[in-house]
Amino acid sequence: MRHRIRSAREDALTATEANLLLMACHDLLDHLIIRLPLHAGLRVGECQHLKASWLNWDKGQIIIPSRQECSCYECRKWRNEVWTPKTRAGQRSLLIVPELEPYLRQLDGGVNRSRQALEQRFERIRSRSGLAKVCYPHALRASFATRLAEEGISAPSLVYFMGWENLDPAESYIQSSMKRAHSEFRHVFGTKGANSGFADVGDCKEK
Repeated sequence: MRHRIRSAREDALTATEANLLLMACHDLLDHLIIRLPLHAGLRVGECQHLKASWLNWDKGQIIIPSRQECSCYECRKWRNEVWTPKTRAGQRSLLIVPELEPYLRQLDGGVNRSRQALEQRFERIRSRSGLAKVCYPHALRASFATRLAEEGISAPSLVYFMGWENLDPAESYIQSSMKRAHSEFRHVFGTKGANSGFADVGDCKEK
């Protein structure tokens, strides 16, 4: 029997859960590992290769290039010393939000850590945080996508910010957001129907 591959969307964190990770950060690198995927949707490889040259402070943007010369172990061994984003759509510009800005302003040169080192550092943060649920770097990126979907961003815009190549994943996040909204609505009003408790305009009669 073929097992269904679990989607990172299912492991997206709530604001309370994300705060547990943030409170467990000890230094600048800890904060970047958590905040870059959580507040900008960066992939691990993008976090790993982030350089100060990506930051355009005049525009308030992180500009991810289409290629970058790199001498890290992975790039030397597998990429002919050239790093590129996971997809062609990975070349994009992201807004620097207030939750991320003070940490990026402290960035000197670049992150300059291997993927393994970042993942190990993430696991130490998670362990310190006491977060009980399943969590990994890509779940933070899913948390970013979920937040955008819940705030009502359009599918094409979500595709752009996440660096996806088609609408399919965006539509799944937006559909999931809609289902969650309906579920919470029903919970509030304790009904399967859409009775909000307000009278329909057509039912209002002058007495």
